[in-house]
Amino acid sequence: MIVDLVRHGDTGRRGHFDGRHDPPLLADACAAWPAAPQVAWSQIVSSPLQRARQTAQAWLGAAAPPLLISQDWSEWHFGEWEGLSQEQIAASEAGRAALAAFQRDPVRFPPPNAEPWPLFQARVERALRALATRDDAARVLVVSHAGPIRLAISLACGLPLSALWAMRIEYGTRVRLRIGLDGSDRLWGELIELRQTCD
Repeated sequence: MIVDLVRHGDTGRRGHFDGRHDPPLLADACAAWPAAPQVAWSQIVSSPLQRARQTAQAWLGAAAPPLLISQDWSEWHFGEWEGLSQEQIAASEAGRAALAAFQRDPVRFPPPNAEPWPLFQARVERALRALATRDDAARVLVVSHAGPIRLAISLACGLPLSALWAMRIEYGTRVRLRIGLDGSDRLWGELIELRQTCD
């Protein structure tokens, strides 16, 4: 089946660790986006965070199918860094060291008291499997966040997560995947398209 993963619109907080911290979209966050493509999505799924829900509603309009809210598509919880900017964290020597380690390897060096990585990975894989078991002809739109989108690409396509930090997932980025389960019930996928929706 085909799944389109879209990152929410601009909140005006670039450089902040807004995982479960939930700022609203800027008033004109989706104004410059092109119209939603004419795709017959059978279902629209959204993270429960308001920036994702607001994006789906603003981009798709009133004629869109009802949103299915899924906790599994929430952003990673950044623990003690929630809501802080990189500059705030780097204000101390210990913070700079922790931030540098995180940027090298977020799996091994997560923020203090962050959501355990295995739990984050398990819920994104569960969300992908729920989509992969649908009818092969179905197309689903998921409005989520940069972290779950990168992790979904890694899980479905077998790409190392470290390589995906080089992939720009800007506000409004749309990633199209074809996903399924093989004969051994293993998730597989291929990256069909990556488009910066807001360009």
